[in-house]
Amino acid sequence: MSGSFLRLDIDHFGIQAMVVEQGVKKRSVTDECRVLFSDVTPEDETQDMFGAAMDVVARKMDLQPCAKAVVFVPAGHICYRTLHLPFRSRKKISQILPFELESFLPGNDQGYVSEFHLLDIPGDENLILSGSIAEAAIESYFTALACFKIQPRVIAPKGYAAAAGFLHQRKDIPTFAFVYLAPYEAALVLVNNRIPCAVRTFSPAVRASGDILADAVRQTIIGFNQRTGVQVAFDIVVCVEEKFSQADTVCHALEIKLADQAGLRPVEAGSQKGPLVERVRPDGLLSDIVPDKPVRYLFNFCKGKYGASSFVTTYFSQLAASAVLFVCFLGLVLTHAGIDNAKLQDRIAAIDKKAVSLYMDTFPEKTRVQEPYLQMKANVREAMKNAGTTAGTNPSADNAEVNVLEIINEISKKIPDVIDVEISGFLFNKGRLILSGSTDNFNNVDNIKTGLESAALFQKVDISGAATDKQEDKVNFKFNIEL
Repeated sequence: MSGSFLRLDIDHFGIQAMVVEQGVKKRSVTDECRVLFSDVTPEDETQDMFGAAMDVVARKMDLQPCAKAVVFVPAGHICYRTLHLPFRSRKKISQILPFELESFLPGNDQGYVSEFHLLDIPGDENLILSGSIAEAAIESYFTALACFKIQPRVIAPKGYAAAAGFLHQRKDIPTFAFVYLAPYEAALVLVNNRIPCAVRTFSPAVRASGDILADAVRQTIIGFNQRTGVQVAFDIVVCVEEKFSQADTVCHALEIKLADQAGLRPVEAGSQKGPLVERVRPDGLLSDIVPDKPVRYLFNFCKGKYGASSFVTTYFSQLAASAVLFVCFLGLVLTHAGIDNAKLQDRIAAIDKKAVSLYMDTFPEKTRVQEPYLQMKANVREAMKNAGTTAGTNPSADNAEVNVLEIINEISKKIPDVIDVEISGFLFNKGRLILSGSTDNFNNVDNIKTGLESAALFQKVDISGAATDKQEDKVNFKFNIEL
């Protein structure tokens, strides 16, 4: 995977924008800037603060290499809910989730985009954790970035995304309480058996005091254990941003307030308990969140009409069904063509067999037959040559000097001009002419006969056939004319 993408960290005060270069094994930030909302002014009433801030970002950084974006939004923009549902089908949950969340989300007059995952908790098989964000916010991000030909592929809450990144990197810790601390927000994510099962965000008043924040974390853990009926021991992982100045105070308070968690953890014989509180940095955790590589249990709000899935991925089942039907149709066409071809080959073989039989009956002395029609034609010519005649000559001495053009000219003169006639057959052989065609009625047939009898070139004119055409309002006739 290679190329660049835009990463945006949005908080209540501004945007931290970074251009991330993706290499084969590592990623690096090639350019970055910080834009405060207080320093920008929308160009008109239709532009929001995010769009105005992106205009400033575009002036400070080169966004040309970026076609995709990863957007981290503040924790306060997300509404988390834990719900009990009577089924586990993801399709059914997706259908009814908006109705289940309707009474829990603020601003019922606005739409929300929601994401969820199932919790694997004993005795609570149908418990889900959901996250929702206002659709207006998603629309704002897409509209502003579209001006720079950039498409968001990931829109996720930053603190929760850091917990998902830690879960992705650290396979050795199945159960932990992930505390995310930043100057502008604080969030707690409880992970049980490697599944995020509870999320809580804290107000500025709570994160300002280490003791109050530690008490809030402890209350959340106790509430989770009481609600699920299990006694889970959580290791504490504190993710601290560099600018958060109270990290030491909060970590010390957590160690004191949650000391009982260390006693709940199972310990193997002969081993020592690890530290209760582990501190990590968010940069390495968030680096795993890239546009085209999903991270398990991440809440990504690019879905539905904002989804990053390709056309093939979105409509895979319909395309697969169409492909199967096309293959079946093509198979039937080829089968039908094969059957018709086999029947045609049988007919050709029958005709060839009949031709060979006729040739053998005519020339019994010939034992080798390759092309019966050509061989018979050559043999007939040779026989006629030996008999002193040539093919195509007229043996009638009386009519040897009669010219075909003269016959046609005579017919044209003797047929009255007022008669509408169409000649369809003209066969002249050995002083006999067979003339066929069609005209309007039987009277015209008699008039044509009378006209031809008046010609000195024709000795006898007989009507061999005259009948009404079943398909057209015409009379078909046939004359036998002797010269």
